Amino acid sequence: MEESTKPPDRFVQELMDESRERAERLADRYYSDEYFDRLGGPEATVAAEFPAFAWKEFYFGLLPPVRQIDLIYRRGDPYYDDRDLIVGLGTQIRDEIKHARIFSNLAAGFGIDADMATWDAPNHPEGYYDALVEAGYAGADHEEPHHVAAGFQCSTEIGAAFQIRNLADYLDAEYPNVANSLRDVVADEGDHTHAGRLVAKRFATSDDYGTMRELSNAKFDSIEAGMRLAFENAGEA
Repeated sequence: MEESTKPPDRFVQELMDESRERAERLADRYYSDEYFDRLGGPEATVAAEFPAFAWKEFYFGLLPPVRQIDLIYRRGDPYYDDRDLIVGLGTQIRDEIKHARIFSNLAAGFGIDADMATWDAPNHPEGYYDALVEAGYAGADHEEPHHVAAGFQCSTEIGAAFQIRNLADYLDAEYPNVANSLRDVVADEGDHTHAGRLVAKRFATSDDYGTMRELSNAKFDSIEAGMRLAFENAGEA
């Protein structure tokens, strides 16, 4: 079946299936035991990655659903057909704040500062923080809520679950309680991708498919560039 003839639910599901495969490949290539060992082991990994994840859960996690809520609200009265989407996105925002606090609090338990107002990637290579900021723009700077979903919940947010999974597995032997907390974070990610799936299915038409695929690919390229930069320079910051 040609892509343009597919119903939105099928297109969105295929886009997410492709994203899931790509996200897992990226995590296993760049966010693996090899990367964590090159950082210097469990404690060094916590020092580098927990503040980074606190920042990403907060900024990457909040900007897109906040943008989507605003765009959906402006389409008309939210207390009718689209109220369910706004409520789902609000729940995601709550979870993202919770996740940021989990990473920040876990970092504090190791004596690591993870202040999301001041963190600027001190344990990462030069240019990494700028890459994060640019990726944040790429996730939210769109005029349609389903375009935001294509570049976030339906694509690269899927990758967060695989990255945190790998991080939990790495830390499990020495810090099982920390690993369990990380797995609790992973458990919420399915709800977030589902929220984006509903947005994409509600608003997308076949005229959007090309744009949505381009946005997904561009966001993945941006995320991969940052992961590659960190991987290739691990332990040198």
